[in-house]
Amino acid sequence: MRIRWIIFALFLVLVGCKSWWNSEADNNPYRDMTEKQLYADANKALRSKQYATAIKRYEAMESMFPFSNYAEQVELNLIYAYYKNEDYGAAAAAAERFTHLYPRAKHVDYAYYMKGLANFQQPRGTFASVFPMDESWRDPGSSVQAYSDFASLMQKFPDSRYKPDALQRMIYLRNMFAQRELNTATYYFERKMYVAAIDRAGGLIKNYPQAPAVKPALKILYHANRALGLEKAAEDAYRVYQATYPGHSIR
Repeated sequence: MRIRWIIFALFLVLVGCKSWWNSEADNNPYRDMTEKQLYADANKALRSKQYATAIKRYEAMESMFPFSNYAEQVELNLIYAYYKNEDYGAAAAAAERFTHLYPRAKHVDYAYYMKGLANFQQPRGTFASVFPMDESWRDPGSSVQAYSDFASLMQKFPDSRYKPDALQRMIYLRNMFAQRELNTATYYFERKMYVAAIDRAGGLIKNYPQAPAVKPALKILYHANRALGLEKAAEDAYRVYQATYPGHSIR
């Protein structure tokens, strides 16, 4: 008797699943389109800058034709469409997925670059290009990941066409990281927390020796050590400052 009930319950589950599958198919607006038609439609939307529309169609292609001849290009186009639609998290995730699915693809360097670009944009937000702001005061968010992404691109693909832009963004990020450390060191110094100020300023100089923030960091190092009576350490900071910035006063 129990076995009959189990069989009957399984039958109901299977019937329900079949109904759900049919419902899903009926609700698919692209069910009657071939992969070629759907791909052309998606590309047309992308060219027209209708990114949300393009995304829906490319995602439909992923689901309906996962092994089509267009599969690789669909993934690349999705990365771009997500990015242009300002869905940076989805763009980064799609780029990461592409590097795993197609590690030897001809344009895999583009995926690495776009992953970095998407993570670069995430903490900045939509208004970063409209309203000037000092981003060094903001939470680093995915900026550290963006730096790592660009570094991976340059290491894996030294001849990539995206290398020059990636390098410039890495320099920008490096300078921003250094400025964030300077902000903290200045905060401590102004509140006479000299040990903490020395620690931050010294770390900045060690980790970001080419950043513009090194110059004011050396000043903090000099004055904080003097305030603590550490004349030798202050003199060392002074000598480095004079050698690096001849003719400039540290006071």
